[in-house]
Amino acid sequence: MSSLARLISRFWLACLMLCTGMGVTLSAQAEPTDSGHAMVELIADHSDVTPGQTLRAALVLELDPHWHVYWKNPGDSGLPSEILWQDTSDTGIGDFQWPAPHPQPLEGLMNYGYEDELILPFEVTIPESATGDVTLAGTASFLICEDICIPEDAPVYLNLPVGAAPVLNTEASPVFARADDRRPMAFDGEAVIDRSAGDNWQLSIKSEVLRAAVDAQIASVRFFPADHQILHPPEQPVSMGEHGITLTVRKGAMPGSEGIEGVLVVEDVEANRVAFDISAAAGSVIEGTYSEALVIGGEPASAFGFTQLLGFLGAALIGGLILNLMPCVLPVLFIKAQSILSLSGKDDSAEIRAHGVFYTAGVVLCFLAFGAILVALRAAGEAAGLGFQLQYPPVVLLLSLLMLVLGLNMLGWFDFGSSIMGVGSSLAGRAGHQGAFFTGLLAAFVGAPCIGPYLSTAIGAVIDKPPFVVLLVFLFLGLGMASPFLLVSLIPGSAKLLPKPGPWMEKLKQFFAFPLFLTAVWLVWVLATQIGSFAVLYFGAAATAIIFAIWLLKARPSAGFGRLLTNSVAVVAIAGAVIAPAFALRGGSSATIAQSASSFGHGYDGEWSPQTVASLQAEGKAVFVDFTASWCVTCLVNKRTSLQNARVKQAFSAEGVTLLIADWTSRDAVIAEELAKYGRAGVPLYLYFPATGGPPVILPQILSPSIVIDTISEA
Repeated sequence: MSSLARLISRFWLACLMLCTGMGVTLSAQAEPTDSGHAMVELIADHSDVTPGQTLRAALVLELDPHWHVYWKNPGDSGLPSEILWQDTSDTGIGDFQWPAPHPQPLEGLMNYGYEDELILPFEVTIPESATGDVTLAGTASFLICEDICIPEDAPVYLNLPVGAAPVLNTEASPVFARADDRRPMAFDGEAVIDRSAGDNWQLSIKSEVLRAAVDAQIASVRFFPADHQILHPPEQPVSMGEHGITLTVRKGAMPGSEGIEGVLVVEDVEANRVAFDISAAAGSVIEGTYSEALVIGGEPASAFGFTQLLGFLGAALIGGLILNLMPCVLPVLFIKAQSILSLSGKDDSAEIRAHGVFYTAGVVLCFLAFGAILVALRAAGEAAGLGFQLQYPPVVLLLSLLMLVLGLNMLGWFDFGSSIMGVGSSLAGRAGHQGAFFTGLLAAFVGAPCIGPYLSTAIGAVIDKPPFVVLLVFLFLGLGMASPFLLVSLIPGSAKLLPKPGPWMEKLKQFFAFPLFLTAVWLVWVLATQIGSFAVLYFGAAATAIIFAIWLLKARPSAGFGRLLTNSVAVVAIAGAVIAPAFALRGGSSATIAQSASSFGHGYDGEWSPQTVASLQAEGKAVFVDFTASWCVTCLVNKRTSLQNARVKQAFSAEGVTLLIADWTSRDAVIAEELAKYGRAGVPLYLYFPATGGPPVILPQILSPSIVIDTISEA
């Protein structure tokens, strides 16, 4: 509510109260008030009341044609109506009794609300000590939408004379009768929510009355949840059994109680509706409520065609291939490239093939592990996406230390036993296969957060599908990433086309160490955005301990007690370097570790939250939201090239656009849920909310200044 609107509301209420104090006789309710797109009034079913009486009052909204307001659970967007009361003394005021909602679909979203008229009855209990008049005054506040959404409010007033006997307000009786007709019926039966089928939950309802209603010529059956445990947009196929029905609903990202509550609405072909208040306990599908032969609403949400599956797998394969070009993957691929060069001139095709297969196995295994973890996290109610491994500070620290050690090894500073990365002169030894496998694991682990143009959409499209589909897509992501090196190893004679080995390879190996050092620096910077300046202390101390251990091992005696002592000290130093900081960071991304030192703050107007966006749009301001993370290189490139571009900044200023940041560097369930809402499994995501309201414009994942400027000028 704007300051001016609040001032007008208070002035109006003050005038009404003044009239009461001067003895002016008022009716039980004030005249309806025009809020802009609705006529608003407060009514009661009695014109006179007695002390201690409980009566019914109601907020009534008469909406302009084609405008709508929202249910108590608005769905994917919106806000419910409310009354902000002035001082009500000892008068008891109950909760709204909501009518059954209607679906309000909008471009991939599903909202719940009402058109034409909304009547919200509630109980009022008069104080036992009441005399004279009991006055209720407040401000009705609601979000009303057509093509745009506008927050509106209006003063409401109710004056109830206290007498010796109650007097009915017959003029209000038809309004309360309409409200009662629209309220859900009390449910007489049994309801169970079965979560055993993965993301497709079964809501089974056993009721002879409901079964009889469904037997009529129905057009739709829909369950409106009281919370966000299930996704709102998907269809809800209904199976009819002998004693009831079973709906297939889709699991949402927001955890809830064991059971589920809401309103079930059955509508026939003539738009007649019957609604039931449902409270379903957790359990198995009730016998006699399911039949595969009788399904209303098309295929269950879990079913999708073979062609659609092929599309997912093709997008995953391309996304994995593109991942090889991501900057965060290139340092590790340099290591693999050096080992591939050692294949040239080799005649043992079996060993060459084995090298490629082991590398592919490492990549695929890592991606399958990611898929399994994401499935497990989603099943546990967690909101997670790609890049989750770098949202844990201990993992980031250990990975930065690993990059440092690998770089030192490639510089030749130490070489204990066989080459640890499989970069040797021979492919025949077992260490070469182990090195290839480890390189594949490392490349996939570092590369997964670098969401390419196809990668995020492919994962976002299937993250709520059955587990086998998710794992199959992750398998193809791994195959796509490993395919260039796999083809080189499998195609006969292709390795011979590479440059011949020679002394130059040692120099090249040393050169490849420096991208690894840069990757370590980047990871320390990521860690600093999560925990603050302590990141430098942790990394510096751990790196010093590791380098000290390597120096000890290089200078150790060849035998005897001295060798044993040196080995023991080195092991303790390495263990301390790894375990101590990881233990100190065991709290993950908790804010109690340190205040966030995110470097994203420069150039942004504030931090994102759904409430901030709604508030800014209510003020008529356009909003641009950047969903990003410090470990997302694509995000950083877009920031430097586009969002901080001088022309873009000038356009933001000219159009009055507020730039907000949603920083996903550390775990954040609200951001993860928002990403899932728009079909994304990771960052970047760019949303532009026009000043006129309505759903946001989703921008491409690869930005340019012209794309951003055109979006905010045309939307």
